[in-house]
Amino acid sequence: MTNLFDEILERRKKGSLKIYLGYAAGVGKTYSMLQEAHRLKARGLDVVIGYLEPHDRAETSNLAADLEVLPRRFQSIGDRSYEEMDVAGIIRRKPQIALVDELAHSNAPGSKNEKRYQDILELLDQEISVISTMNVQHLESVADKVTVGTGVDIRERVPDLILQRADQIVTVDVSIEELRERLRTGKIYKKEQAERALVKFFSQANLSMLRESALKEAAGDQVRRIDEQALLSQQAAKLSHDTVMVCMSSDPTNAEALIRRGTKMALQLSSSCFVVYVQRKHESPTTIDASLQRKVQNNLTLAKRLGAEVVTLQGDNISDTLVNFATENNVRHAVFGKSRLSPLQERLRGSVILDFTYDAIGVDVHILSPVEGERS
Repeated sequence: MTNLFDEILERRKKGSLKIYLGYAAGVGKTYSMLQEAHRLKARGLDVVIGYLEPHDRAETSNLAADLEVLPRRFQSIGDRSYEEMDVAGIIRRKPQIALVDELAHSNAPGSKNEKRYQDILELLDQEISVISTMNVQHLESVADKVTVGTGVDIRERVPDLILQRADQIVTVDVSIEELRERLRTGKIYKKEQAERALVKFFSQANLSMLRESALKEAAGDQVRRIDEQALLSQQAAKLSHDTVMVCMSSDPTNAEALIRRGTKMALQLSSSCFVVYVQRKHESPTTIDASLQRKVQNNLTLAKRLGAEVVTLQGDNISDTLVNFATENNVRHAVFGKSRLSPLQERLRGSVILDFTYDAIGVDVHILSPVEGERS
């Protein structure tokens, strides 16, 4: 198992990633990124624009005017042509730093990578540092909450693991009143579009929720940064002591909430996350009900998308199997869904959670109720 200290050292061998994080369009992420590019260029660093989306904003376009812009590539689909970032071209040019706007963007069908964040990871592997931008609602762990709260379906999503990969996250924050004023004066969208946005996505309530989410992400990043520095200063550090394990049954009532809670906890602790499914004999692929098998696979797919390592174990004694795994993998936090059984039924039939809690010395157990799951 790769621990956090190994990951930090390995990251130092690659390009650095800096993300300007905002809570909505128009807060000034791209503008801030360009301002930094000019400061870096003045210091003699080789900075290029790999991809920029000025959104027809004159101030943004003017700030980009003195920076080298690398050509885009064109992706043709039928009679339509799309402009995308030319990753291969940037690698050939080999700048020290590439500006890549709109991290959450989905590339045109037929592109080498489906998502722009995958393009960015490719640049980092080539020792090219990247400065990028994104809004908090595109984070996988935040997107569903935003969809429920705003009624807007967030389709372009980024795994939370990308924030963990970032070497620095800068929150671009303006007051809600100032952002709404920018909208009214046409600095974000055209007038007709702006009027609709003010009463829909850019409502006071929606912006308050989004702003709080962005600030929480930034606060979590600061904690992670302190932890990383502590690890780097400890030459004897060999293990990360906060590994999270999400314990999945074949048919949990709140599977998505369990997975999201566990992966979010791991991200905040800057640790690894395992989603562990203990498969009993009667749940083998050849005997398990087909609909149940689909549920299991969908849950495990979500776990991978959120950056967790999925582990399937075999064993009829679920508690013992989980305890052994926790001991071998330095698990310090175990996340369970609340049992459907009544307290009396648990005493009569036995309880995996109670058995695990008794046997897994040194592991904090988190039990997520169905009500909590609905809020997650």
